[in-house]
Amino acid sequence: MSYWSVSDSVKIGEEKVAIRAENGLNFTIGQSSRKIQFEIPDSVAFFSGKDSYLEFDVKINAPNSLHTRLQWDQGGAGMMIQNLRLYDRSRGKLLEEINDYNQIVALQSDYNTDDSLRNTRSIKEGASVYSPITGGAVYGNTKSQMADLNTNPWFKKSVSATNNVPYATNIVGNSFHACVPIHSGIFSGKVYPNMLTGCYIEIDCIRAPMVIRQLDSVVQNRRRSINPVIWGADIVAGSVNKELPWAPGADNVVEIYLDAYGGIDSVAKCPFVVGEVINFVPQNVAGAPVINLTTAGGVAITGATIQEIGVADPGDGTTRVRLLVNDGTGPGNAVRSAGPATITATTDGSMATNFAVISMSAQSPVAATDTDVSYTLENVNLVVHEVKMSPEYVKTMVSKARSGGSIEFDIHSITNHKSAITSSERQAAVQIHANNHKAKSIIVVPTDATIYSNSQLLSSVNTYIETQDVQDVVLRSSRPGISGIADGLSQYQFQIDGKLVPSRPVDCRKTSSRASISPFHLYELEKGLSNAEIPPKSFREFQRNFVISRAMGVNKGVHDLRNKNITLNLEYSDVNNPPDKPKLLSCFVSHLRRLIIRDGNLEVVH
Repeated sequence: MSYWSVSDSVKIGEEKVAIRAENGLNFTIGQSSRKIQFEIPDSVAFFSGKDSYLEFDVKINAPNSLHTRLQWDQGGAGMMIQNLRLYDRSRGKLLEEINDYNQIVALQSDYNTDDSLRNTRSIKEGASVYSPITGGAVYGNTKSQMADLNTNPWFKKSVSATNNVPYATNIVGNSFHACVPIHSGIFSGKVYPNMLTGCYIEIDCIRAPMVIRQLDSVVQNRRRSINPVIWGADIVAGSVNKELPWAPGADNVVEIYLDAYGGIDSVAKCPFVVGEVINFVPQNVAGAPVINLTTAGGVAITGATIQEIGVADPGDGTTRVRLLVNDGTGPGNAVRSAGPATITATTDGSMATNFAVISMSAQSPVAATDTDVSYTLENVNLVVHEVKMSPEYVKTMVSKARSGGSIEFDIHSITNHKSAITSSERQAAVQIHANNHKAKSIIVVPTDATIYSNSQLLSSVNTYIETQDVQDVVLRSSRPGISGIADGLSQYQFQIDGKLVPSRPVDCRKTSSRASISPFHLYELEKGLSNAEIPPKSFREFQRNFVISRAMGVNKGVHDLRNKNITLNLEYSDVNNPPDKPKLLSCFVSHLRRLIIRDGNLEVVH
């Protein structure tokens, strides 16, 4: 019997029901994960999963010694969920389990998106968006969703007046009210009959450094072409001539002026904050070393510490943003350049000799605890959209179930089968242990398995290079362990029960070499995502979140994978583009899962 019959189901009412977490309302997640639990009571007989959501207030926390702006991952607050498990009321029957759930959220954020959805997610989930005011794009760089100073939901907007108060995330940061949808079979599509099975939910929250980021416009390794550029420095005390070069030697500097290119003409548009440690690096040279700075006495320091941000006329009749800096020991103590290069700058819009200003606050902390960031969840509720059915319908459904019949229905779910390969493997055969009777698609996300420190995660140090070109100079991943990486992949091909599919290998050389687009790969990706119920509305992130996919049927059809051997053959044969990172492959199998209720028992058929 299918209880979902149009002829006899009658809705008589709907309402929202807020369910508190069993183990508390407030949670702080730092360097380790935490679990949050909910149980939907039997009194909620039916609910619409796609209209239900998690609701909570989230705030980023950081030590007072870490002076830099911090924001959440651009995918939104849903990225906090590491693993998701749903049980029946007995808590013994597993209905669904999605490991590395945040990778599914990232896929939804990157591929199922357009301008309208990005703006909606920004309002509801805290996902950041591109800002034409402070997002750069001066030299045609790719749009950054992590450079917004004007409408960023994670911290308060700066004022235009002179600022000399050290920045503290715990004071300036915002508490964001998030409403996060749940991407699972029970919480999508049709109305779910909770009265028959019950529903108990476990959520593992990801550790904080995996989802908290510095701004793209201050770090060295992300879209350096939108970083502020140094215009001049007070290399001669009392002089009106602030122009560079600033050569290695005995020149004392207490003032740094920023070029107004990119619209940085006020304190409110300056991405740096008081107390931030800064340094300088050639803007258009990807691997160039940062400038070695010292105190006036010759002691090496990580960078210059900003003690005040304001605007002033350096003597050329133009008002510019001025950074008063010191060597970290107190106001008025100058810094010197010890090389390796002379710091130069131009004001003609050229990148040739410009030096970008970068943040060193998270890259080189004074102590390891400086990057012990965390986030706090408050007032955590599961808001369930209850659907009230007519008593006659409920009575008829229960009567049929008790009379020896069964109630069967399908939900669309995802199962993750993990595998790992090392960076030295050039020919890899990855076994996917799927055994689903109605498989729709296989989505493989090859993530960077390198272990990074907290400071590296915050500022994208040594992570995978997504692109390296004149647009962004060097763009390293801000999502290691979450987004997929091509990493020199030449081609791939699935082998299902001895048959190679597609009939010829899918070439990925152009994409993995960062030179162009491999069209056959995008064609396969579009089919795979569509069949997995992830509408491929945008391919803007195809290189920054590289995904391998195979649709198991056409027109949203299914394929029986029971008792079949599935192998993904990966080839890394390009000698000019060898793999660099070890990889953990999340092999998501999108499928229809059948729930069968018979004689009071629940059976889950994968």
